[in-house]
Amino acid sequence: MKTQKYPGNKTGKLRIVLWLSIAIYTFSLPYVIIIYDIISSRWSPAIAGLVPRIIIISAGAAYLFYSAKTHLSLRRTFFLIPCLIIAFFIVFLEPNPNKHIHIPEYVLMAWLLFEAIQIDYSGAGIFVLVFLASSLLGVFDEVMQGIHTTRHYGWHDMLNNSFSSLIGVLSLMGLRKNCGPGIDWIYQLKKMGGSLLIILFGLLNTGLSCLKLFKIKNHYDLWNFYPDWLIALNTLFMIMAFVVLCQLYRHTMQCRDEVQRPVKTAFLWVSLPIAILVLINSVIIYGWVLDVPFQ
Repeated sequence: MKTQKYPGNKTGKLRIVLWLSIAIYTFSLPYVIIIYDIISSRWSPAIAGLVPRIIIISAGAAYLFYSAKTHLSLRRTFFLIPCLIIAFFIVFLEPNPNKHIHIPEYVLMAWLLFEAIQIDYSGAGIFVLVFLASSLLGVFDEVMQGIHTTRHYGWHDMLNNSFSSLIGVLSLMGLRKNCGPGIDWIYQLKKMGGSLLIILFGLLNTGLSCLKLFKIKNHYDLWNFYPDWLIALNTLFMIMAFVVLCQLYRHTMQCRDEVQRPVKTAFLWVSLPIAILVLINSVIIYGWVLDVPFQ
């Protein structure tokens, strides 16, 4: 199954639709539990717990059917094996059946991200970027769960989200091709040292915040227990990130021709992590300012 390229105005429209779909999908994830509750109340929790497993088995069967129909090589079909192994361990190690829904959720997240990223991506490494972005969105999802009145922040779910993202990436590696063998975008990325330092600062800052939130959830209080120095770092990162994103947007608008695709690819490697880290930090700052109970 080849990576598609879309000509003319269709590219811009498709790009908007896909990124908008990812945004809507991400912000709707905390409310998936509503569907689970409806199924549980109408039938039983046991039936609701079977839904993720049915989805996983159906997806695996569809993968095999597509492989046979399109005559994919045996090597590509073998990507299903680690997918099944990871899914089995998630189901086996997670006793709560409603947590298994993370698997199809983040497989779909990885697929959506791939479709959006590949429009502007050129060269190797797209699957790594998809995994990074999907895993970071999994962290964002968990931080949102913490300020949600009926949900809870937890590291188990973060791990489930990341491993489920890996399943999505592995399935993509079996079904889709890379965006070319080139690594020209790496040379462009080396020119963006300042932006890379801000990403590193954001990762360290967000990592510290996530660790602190595990202690704060026992107090249900961000305002009194979240350190002032850490909220200052969150705010500083937000300011620097917005400056970088504005600069990236301005430069991207000047690189519309196909010759500049390595530049756009480098911009994706910078803008995606920064944008998601901004989302995570903005939720933390929002909860701190409004003194939202965190659990």
